[in-house]
Amino acid sequence: MRRSYVRVALAVTTLVALAFVIPLALLVQSAAKDRALREAERQALGLSAVVVVATDRDLVLNSIMSTEAGQQGRLAAHLPTLGTVGTTRVANGAIIHVRQEQSAGTVDVAGGRAYLRPVALPEGLIAVIEVYVPSTSLRAGVGLAWLVLIGEAIVLVGVSTFLADRLAARVVRASGDLARTATSLGAGSLHARVRPSGPREIEEVGGALNILADRFAELLATERALAANLSHRLRVPLTALRLNTEALPAGADRDRQLRVVDRLENEINAVIVEAARPLSARPRLRCDLGAVVTDRTGFWGALAEDQGRPWQAEPPPAGITVPAAFSMVAEALDVLLGNVFHHTPETAACRVSVQQGPDGAAVTVDDAGPGFRDPEAAVSRGASDADSTGLGLDIARRLAADTGGRLTVGRSELGGARVVLTLGVAGEDAPPPAQRRPRLWQRLGGAHARR
Repeated sequence: MRRSYVRVALAVTTLVALAFVIPLALLVQSAAKDRALREAERQALGLSAVVVVATDRDLVLNSIMSTEAGQQGRLAAHLPTLGTVGTTRVANGAIIHVRQEQSAGTVDVAGGRAYLRPVALPEGLIAVIEVYVPSTSLRAGVGLAWLVLIGEAIVLVGVSTFLADRLAARVVRASGDLARTATSLGAGSLHARVRPSGPREIEEVGGALNILADRFAELLATERALAANLSHRLRVPLTALRLNTEALPAGADRDRQLRVVDRLENEINAVIVEAARPLSARPRLRCDLGAVVTDRTGFWGALAEDQGRPWQAEPPPAGITVPAAFSMVAEALDVLLGNVFHHTPETAACRVSVQQGPDGAAVTVDDAGPGFRDPEAAVSRGASDADSTGLGLDIARRLAADTGGRLTVGRSELGGARVVLTLGVAGEDAPPPAQRRPRLWQRLGGAHARR
């Protein structure tokens, strides 16, 4: 942007300078020529009085030599009776033409121009006075004037370019501060603020960005507090659940239920800690997609076996790393597979497969149930055509979007619904894999929940 400002100012100022300098330079040249010719006319008028009364060549010659132009050989008189007196440079034809026309004029001669002025003599005779004007006189002062004009144009262009550069630097510096602040806010540094500077419009943008950042931090703090408060409110029924569990008779069932309560309490504590953690301090995670799929298909496959549901889980390819936490991917898969178990009859088949393509790794869940009545609305948050909240597929869709993938739904070859969860693949420069965090069902002692 700064270079663009300077180039525009340079181009515009140069055009303006040329528009003024060229006409002024031609005007100076014309003025110098007119000045030299006016001086020649004055010298011719001075000699005219002598020519009118002169009857002797010596008188005319003495009058010519008494002038500076005559001494330099630039003055001559063409007399009809006495001939030419002085130094002439004009052809005889030009003299005859001036006598016939009886009007003054100039003719080009070697080294300059000659001014010819007719003078009426007694008895109807016409004399012609010749004044030679050399080229140096015609251009006297023109070179210096041109140098001054060129110098002024250069100074004008330089000052304009300098001022444009200073203005552009101010604008670019203010814009750079806005960009850096916006980048910092996008990276999670919510304390970043811009110091409004530059033109008034950019100052207003900087002030608006600061207000937006303050409002965003306020809303985020409110959301975190809400999540923490909601999790904290769960402690009351959790405490009652623990007391009821501890009141059970000693045995394996009581121990298993206590482990469930302990894990649930740990999960609530993790939610509270995560809500209080700043965005910039949250690590970027990744996990092995094959391990997640194997873990979750093993869990849901056991439930399918208990129900007598036809189940097919193809072994996933090894070495597929996705930029998401193990628990987040597992939660999305639980949503997809849980929908199959919740919204299809127990006799409906289910198939899970994983393919890696140029767009990422795709996890496909096919079932033989009734399918989606409106596939497009099925992925809308809060929309559901069954007795559910409609948030499950939106959770999976958000996970896919966060990793650079997508979630698509359609009709399966089995006759029911097909849901494809495509996740972006982590690059080689991705952070090291996060420690695997088991899913809640696995931490609840491995019990298989039934419908």
